[in-house]
Amino acid sequence: MKQQPSDLSRRTLLKALTVGSVAGATIAATGISVAKASESSKVTTKESNGYHETAHISSYYDSLRS
Repeated sequence: MKQQPSDLSRRTLLKALTVGSVAGATIAATGISVAKASESSKVTTKESNGYHETAHISSYYDSLRS
């Protein structure tokens, strides 16, 4: 009777894909919550409230019109 060689490389690949997808989902979920936390912790001042068109923004808009 012939023995089949063990298929360790296939098993290793499937384990790596499973662990990688779980890790990716965890990192994505953590990254979103960290981004929301950093946005909410920003200090707001009177100078930073609202949209202000500065010189470099005006020059960017001018470059789009050309």
